[in-house]
Amino acid sequence: MRKKGFTLIELLATSAILLVLVVVGGGAAWKVYESSSLAVSANNIRQLAAGGVQYLADNDHGFWPYRGADSAGVTWWFGFESLASQARGEGSRDFNAELGPLAGYIPKGARPDPSFALRGKVFKPKFRNGYIGTGYNVLLGGGFSGRGACANFWKLSDPSQVVVFFTSAQVNTFQSPASTSNPMLEEFYGIDAREVTVHFRHNGKAMVSFASGNAGFLEMDESTRDKRMPRANVGRFAPVGDTRYLQ
Repeated sequence: MRKKGFTLIELLATSAILLVLVVVGGGAAWKVYESSSLAVSANNIRQLAAGGVQYLADNDHGFWPYRGADSAGVTWWFGFESLASQARGEGSRDFNAELGPLAGYIPKGARPDPSFALRGKVFKPKFRNGYIGTGYNVLLGGGFSGRGACANFWKLSDPSQVVVFFTSAQVNTFQSPASTSNPMLEEFYGIDAREVTVHFRHNGKAMVSFASGNAGFLEMDESTRDKRMPRANVGRFAPVGDTRYLQ
């Protein structure tokens, strides 16, 4: 007996059904992914906020420095990096989160928001042993050099409106494999009056924690959107030079 095969119409109908299932299933899966990503960010920001409040209580309510350097290496607000690590190329560096100023205040369960790194070719890692995806308000921590005076909680005009931590990133066009024709998203760790480094990666909003210990969302000032990668949603809370939400 001859074996019955599929007709062209049957094949087209089957392909259409499969395509619908993939689209519907993919959309549902993406919604689940977005929800889980948001939960991770919320957990991280809340843990950082709680740890920061405890640090302030133990240190005369003075904020921790953004960075500090000595003959051994650099102590960033998020961990220690040796001189040997700094000499390596981008993506090959290492940091030790247990040696940062907040190490004793942040639970080890904190982990990066997965939505930050899952960006395909446009994501450019800095460290090989993890990424952070969160920035710190350097106007509180002595500036990017860390040499300035750190702010004191009691001298803030309104702690409930001063951002301490926030979802962060920057657009890189100046370090290989990134270039002006191949802009890439990479993590960044701070913001001041000029840096365009807030990552509004959750439905166009950034997750933040305030000096009061509360956490929430802030929207982008649209005039600050980084036009080199507009869909990456990197910008600021306020125009360049404006310290709104920072002091």
